[in-house]
Amino acid sequence: MSALTERLDRMAAQTRVAVAVGGALRRLRRAGGNVALGLIDQALLSGSAFVLTIVLANVLDIKSFGQFSVAWSVSILIEAVFLRGLFDDGLPATAHRIPKSRWPQLRLGLYLSSLAVAAGFGLLLAIAGLVIIAAGDNTGGLVIATGLAIPAVRLQSMFRRICYLDGRLPRAVTSSLTYCVALVASAGLMIVLKLTGAAAAMACIAISAAAAASLLLAHTGELARPRARIFRGSLRRLFRNGRWFVATSLTYWIGSIGLIPVCGVLIGLDASASLRILLLLFAPLSQFCATMFSVRLPEIAAGLRAGRRGAVTAAARENALLLGSVAAAYGAVVVLFGQRILALVIHGQTYEIGTGSLALMGAAMALDAVWLGLALPLFATGKPQRFMLSRIAGLVALCCVLPFAAQAWQVMGAVAAMVASSAASVITVVLTNRARGQA
Repeated sequence: MSALTERLDRMAAQTRVAVAVGGALRRLRRAGGNVALGLIDQALLSGSAFVLTIVLANVLDIKSFGQFSVAWSVSILIEAVFLRGLFDDGLPATAHRIPKSRWPQLRLGLYLSSLAVAAGFGLLLAIAGLVIIAAGDNTGGLVIATGLAIPAVRLQSMFRRICYLDGRLPRAVTSSLTYCVALVASAGLMIVLKLTGAAAAMACIAISAAAAASLLLAHTGELARPRARIFRGSLRRLFRNGRWFVATSLTYWIGSIGLIPVCGVLIGLDASASLRILLLLFAPLSQFCATMFSVRLPEIAAGLRAGRRGAVTAAARENALLLGSVAAAYGAVVVLFGQRILALVIHGQTYEIGTGSLALMGAAMALDAVWLGLALPLFATGKPQRFMLSRIAGLVALCCVLPFAAQAWQVMGAVAAMVASSAASVITVVLTNRARGQA
């Protein structure tokens, strides 16, 4: 009887192990599939942006390309900093606090509210563009086109974010593919009609984003009119945490994309154009980090619902190691082959991009990847304010270094200021984490 009992216990233990292993493998396959689809999704967007930028760098003069780069950086400020910070970054933490049966109400509420805010920004820019045109400045058309692009890009971004939240990444891939096709078609038409100006280029982005966002119409059955209490409660939670997301993203924008208009003021539009090309070379790395952020954020938000400190610390260490390693390897490849790639794809224009600038940009992007890995778990739990100190430290370092470095070394000096900013952010967050762990 004892032998039979032991045998049954061993069989039960083996069964439990097999079930656990099988469950882990299923989760791994599911996660791997999501990451693969996420990478495809981001690759489509990154690839289309890369191709458009290379085309514009060849067909526009450096001043016009610099103007487009400044307008693009402003659109990123509005979309990726303010609107995404308010509506997107805190969405997983907010959504997992309400029953999934109410998610249709949440979806429609988010679409309507985010589109209304984006349309407000777009209207202000359109009015400003008309005033500029009335004053006799030809950059008004670019400002108007930027105003039209912002609500279209916002709706596309909101559709993709909800696809990630729902785990329906094939829809996000389809949306990005639609964007790519529309962008190629509109850019080709722009070249054929000889409308090769900064305003026409921004109009291509607006048209393509609107086409991608139109896929939302095929899924209206998954939307429901939000009840006032649920709508107000969800928006209140999003906006309460959103101010921290916006502040964190704003400090990051100032230290990276925001340098494009700053360099235009300090050094000239040629420097803005060169910095845009530098950022373009590292765009695939940024998109990879964004993919990992978008894919893992809902998973970590669900897994860290209990808020255990040990789990948060382990997740931060794991993500920082992964993203930092990938960024270091990517930076090494760009330093070795970046100038050759630029020589192949850009003709007729001269941009101030040397090996030193490439190496410094690689260092800055690697440090930013480490910072993002450390920050991801706290974004998932809706507590980005803990990382605000690190971004403020980076901003202080940037302000101290940039004026002198940019005047002394031009574009390379601006990139050196980015390295100082990123290093200060990482050092600060490591020190604050260590102090919190010892407390």
